[in-house]
Amino acid sequence: MNARGTFLTRQSRAVQRLWRSKQLVASLVSRNLKVKYKRSVLGFVWTLVNPLLTLVVLVSVFSYVLRVPIEDYWAFLLSGYFVWNFLGQTITSGTNVLTEHGPLSRAVAFPPEAPILAAALSRLVEFTIEMCLVLAVLTIFHHGHVPASYLLLPWLVLLQLVMALGLTFPIAALSVFYHDVQHAVPLLLATLFYVTPVFYALSLVPESVRPIFLINPIAWLMTLYQAAVYYGELPTPTQFLTTTAIAVGLLVVGYGVFNRYARFLAEVV
Repeated sequence: MNARGTFLTRQSRAVQRLWRSKQLVASLVSRNLKVKYKRSVLGFVWTLVNPLLTLVVLVSVFSYVLRVPIEDYWAFLLSGYFVWNFLGQTITSGTNVLTEHGPLSRAVAFPPEAPILAAALSRLVEFTIEMCLVLAVLTIFHHGHVPASYLLLPWLVLLQLVMALGLTFPIAALSVFYHDVQHAVPLLLATLFYVTPVFYALSLVPESVRPIFLINPIAWLMTLYQAAVYYGELPTPTQFLTTTAIAVGLLVVGYGVFNRYARFLAEVV
């Protein structure tokens, strides 16, 4: 069997293992959410407080101080900020998710991918609620109607999840062996925030340096969300297909790195 066939066989087996562990993944998702909001009176509201406060600061600074030339800037920021927040939190969770589940992995046999997938799905539940609120607000106060582009959102959410997993898998594996990763990831995300069109439109970036910004895979996803949610427009086929290819490519490469270390995880965690 050639290298490509071997690789596809490994991926198929991984999917089968995860499918057989679907009940465990569902239990981990439920557990993650319950633990997060345990003994909390306001519950999910706390998940919204931090990003909303950040949004208020960003809107104040970029609308009234720096005066970014974007109409209804608050709506533009809402269209992408929660996407960034999801990616950032999911990637950050990868730095300790395998270590946290070490005792459980020694007691119960399950695929090492399971806690990573469960962490991402837990955050996805919260993101779904956040985006429902965002879409309702933008529909009423920005568009005045429901744009047809909203129909693309399920696919965008799927691309977002695929991209998040593609970035989180290698970070989760490398964090177990190299603790430097836990210190590097926050710095990397802080830098990435400023080179990702979250609080500014990609069109405001000079054309001469725009290709450099597009090296960042999250920039492609963000422009799709802004097109569909803020502008209420369908993205171009090139944008759509390129972002899909990038997300799938990230997952293949990221899982390949994870799989390279997976066989040694039990010895370290």
